[in-house]
Amino acid sequence: MKSGIVSIIGRANVGKSTLLNALIGEKISIVSKRPSTTRFKIIGTKTTDDYQILFFDTPGFDEPKTQLDKTLISNIFSAIQEADIIFFIIESKGWTNKDEQIFQNIKRLKNKPIILGINKIDLLVNYKNILPIINESTTKFEFSDIIPFSALKKNNIVEIEKSIIKYLTEGEIILPKDEITSLPQEYEIGEIIREKVFEVTYQEVPHSVAVELQDIQKGKKNSDMLVITANIIVEKPNQRKIVIGENGEKIKSIGIKAREELELFTGKKIYLQLNIKVIEDWRNRPDVYRRFGYMK
Repeated sequence: MKSGIVSIIGRANVGKSTLLNALIGEKISIVSKRPSTTRFKIIGTKTTDDYQILFFDTPGFDEPKTQLDKTLISNIFSAIQEADIIFFIIESKGWTNKDEQIFQNIKRLKNKPIILGINKIDLLVNYKNILPIINESTTKFEFSDIIPFSALKKNNIVEIEKSIIKYLTEGEIILPKDEITSLPQEYEIGEIIREKVFEVTYQEVPHSVAVELQDIQKGKKNSDMLVITANIIVEKPNQRKIVIGENGEKIKSIGIKAREELELFTGKKIYLQLNIKVIEDWRNRPDVYRRFGYMK
């Protein structure tokens, strides 16, 4: 039996979460067009009779503006250190200054296989346009493998998995075979709700949104129903108004979208109660965001 830990690393909005979901075959990490969506060091697992791979989906590297940002960067470095294999992602447009900066922190790990993934090849007008990027990449570092792929279209996902398997070592399985993520259920529920906030308020609400689960109970009259109460956390009163929307339209839309996905996730009927709570400057208060699970 082979096993190992793979950290998926790259700048914000490069497609790390989409890739994790494609590799696992199920939705583990929330996906948004808005950069820096992921806040947890999410662990997804792929287990067969021959191997087990643990994937860390890490937050994107960004210049820290808040105490929370600094904590997230610390979580990224923790994931890099814990990993047996690094999967570093750039886009098919080519290397950016941000990619270069991030890679400086990775390439020092010469004792670990580093695989380069070039994402979003589906956006290329001509697939041959990837060749100069591959050639440039070979001059930067002796990567264990270089794999062009599309996480969105699931192109070359099998090739990525084959490459990773090559560098796994013999060892015991790390998590039970039937476990596809180690993220506690309450955090997964909170992340689904947060994703729907992004979907509905994409152009208006910045990353000052968090979700705190208050309660999960079986329905009193229907034991097949889950009653979920959650707080949507924002930093300013005007953000609360944005999330509510005119005549409550946005919070209603968030609730409907979240409930639909939560029912698919849990396999149960859901009664969802959402409250909106203002906590000023919460991203600079570790005592607060620790409650949301953002500490290591």
